[in-house]
Amino acid sequence: MRQFVLILVLAAAASYPAKAQNSGLAFLEIGVDAQGMALGDAGVADTSGPFAAERNPAGLAAGSGSAFGVSHHQWIADVATYGLSGRFDAGRLGGLGLFVRATGSGDLDARDRPGPASGTFDAQFVSAGIAVARTFGAVSVGASGKYLSERIFGVSASGVGADLGAQVSLVRGSVRLGGAVLNLGSMEALADRPTELPTTARVGAAVQPFRVLSFEDGATLLDAVLTVEYSLNTVSEEGRVHLGAAASVLETVRLRAGYVTNDALRDFSAGIGLSTGAITLDYALIPFEEGFGGPGHIFSVVYSGL
Repeated sequence: MRQFVLILVLAAAASYPAKAQNSGLAFLEIGVDAQGMALGDAGVADTSGPFAAERNPAGLAAGSGSAFGVSHHQWIADVATYGLSGRFDAGRLGGLGLFVRATGSGDLDARDRPGPASGTFDAQFVSAGIAVARTFGAVSVGASGKYLSERIFGVSASGVGADLGAQVSLVRGSVRLGGAVLNLGSMEALADRPTELPTTARVGAAVQPFRVLSFEDGATLLDAVLTVEYSLNTVSEEGRVHLGAAASVLETVRLRAGYVTNDALRDFSAGIGLSTGAITLDYALIPFEEGFGGPGHIFSVVYSGL
């Protein structure tokens, strides 16, 4: 029964059909921030700020000062995720990141055979860690280590993971390349066997095709960014293409749209961001395919006034 229940929970938490699951802790494959999720879950090439610690730790080297971010996902089957991240200056090391993310399923029906439920259960997943990044000219590199835990139907296990990433800035920053290997590591046995982490390789590019400036003071009136990314889950051997387009108006309002291929749950996404001084608010809408309910909603807030 536990193996059957485990498959159901992992399918709900990862938002894919159970038959496609070849690895666990699949909540780690879902981007933490609303900005990246609105862009088709892309951002390995140009992510920065506190959420870079989980998407590509190399992005922590960009910028200076401290910034804090919180995020919330409302996914299918009452699966909810909450995240808290911070980015800090680390002297010669460059940037330092701290993060914690927790996912809970709510009450789910438990069955040991087809028919009425025999009871209910819940599942909880946690990821918490630290990341560092440093810049060498036009190249930034970063790495993170994290503690992982899962609890399903009263059975729990823990483990450790690591992420490695790099970013390159070209053509005066108008072209950015990035790559990362995420979720390396292992878990203790859950029930009778350990959960295999969804180790994922990502490569991508972000291009700024044009920028419109004010004649009077040189302020940015309109800024556009196009992103393309490829991800490969090395466990399930499933590859996806992530496409995104964003436009920033007066450096205040940001409109985003994205598309992801080979995903049984979703394809199109959209979002909006609003910057007011030190605070940036972002929202992403994820219309789910028929039969999954929905849509999904992702909210994130970043404070960078320190």
